[in-house]
Amino acid sequence: MCDTIVATPKATKEGVMLFGKNSDREADEAQNIDIRERQKYELNSTVKCTYIEIPQVKETNRILLSKPYWMFGAEIGMNEHGVTIGNEALMTRVKPAKTGLTGMDLLRLALERSSNAIEARDVIINLLETYGQGGNCGYRDKLYYMNGFIIADYQQAIVLETVEKNWAWKEIKGVWSISNKISLEHDYDARSEGLITHAINNGWCKSEDDFNFTKNYSNKLITWGAAGKKREQTNRCHLQEKKGRLTIQDLMQMLRFHTNDSNWRPYQGLRMTVCAHAANNLTKHTQTTNSLVSQMSSTNFSGFTTGSANPCMSPFFPIFAPGTTLPSGYKPSGEFYNQEHFWWFAEKIHRQVVLNYLPMMNLLYNPMAKYEREMISEIESENFILDQKEINNYFEKARILIKNWGENIPTNPVLKTPILFRRFWRKYNKLNKID
Repeated sequence: MCDTIVATPKATKEGVMLFGKNSDREADEAQNIDIRERQKYELNSTVKCTYIEIPQVKETNRILLSKPYWMFGAEIGMNEHGVTIGNEALMTRVKPAKTGLTGMDLLRLALERSSNAIEARDVIINLLETYGQGGNCGYRDKLYYMNGFIIADYQQAIVLETVEKNWAWKEIKGVWSISNKISLEHDYDARSEGLITHAINNGWCKSEDDFNFTKNYSNKLITWGAAGKKREQTNRCHLQEKKGRLTIQDLMQMLRFHTNDSNWRPYQGLRMTVCAHAANNLTKHTQTTNSLVSQMSSTNFSGFTTGSANPCMSPFFPIFAPGTTLPSGYKPSGEFYNQEHFWWFAEKIHRQVVLNYLPMMNLLYNPMAKYEREMISEIESENFILDQKEINNYFEKARILIKNWGENIPTNPVLKTPILFRRFWRKYNKLNKID
């Protein structure tokens, strides 16, 4: 379960395209940032995606990926042309196929093969119509779903939503958000020929005039359980409230939102919030495992990621400038805990914090806000160049913030939390080999 938000240049303070996404996955599914350089391939080469193999193109773009450690595709990404994409699981009345291209595969392939948002949209549509979508997208649990996307470059943003090989898309004017529900109704700019025919044949609508994409195709129970509509509307309210004045920091804060209750804690509530925290109930077994925001203009683009779970507890750091690679000292994570691997380094501390959330968040908020404010101010200043040295510098500052925060945990009074919530995280600590 995820949330993706976008604000087009007319809706932002600096006249740039702003994009943000939380990637929500299973509670212990490590998600890594990865940079793949441009590469050329021989004629008739193929590429092995998560489940199927397809023909490769002769050259791929340089790309940034935020991806679960075990899969080919990615939840979020950018390419060297500033194209940024996030995908969403769509729970529909149509049973997903057991194999095919996953939504994450489609996202990565579009970044590798496009130079603008329109090209990326068309890459996804063409691959979808040729190979179909499908395959288990879960980690420890089986999970099959259809996919929606927000695709953006510096001047255009597009929402594309798909069911099997059918699709509809719309160019975004102003602001938009998508969650784990179909957002389009009858307001699309284009659609596949079979989208309405399939709905009519199944008795979900009577005619084209009667067709409504979200009402006809949505699995209402699962969409409700995932709080897809609630999270979508929460983000849209925040975007509309500051429309015309939106900044990259605003999007960071939107991805950190839980509720308006200042005493909220991660174990509260039956359904997911935008910044998702896992807990011991049927609808909260996933959490935000990485976040990315980006801004794109005609002359430049920049990306910022937490590289770790729960953005409310994770400072953003810059990533993916021209001529740079991953931060020095960043090591990708795998199945089990390793202190040297950044995602797990932060995750161990996060799991201690959620058991004593309010006192610990009071310690983190001001230092994290100060660090991010100074970072963005410097990066956006005239003549500043984001090179490898600066990427290394900001990553190390973010890592030290988390480290210092973790060292303060024993000095704080421990508040009482529900026993089932403590057992939930003890189970994962044992599974992940965290001491």
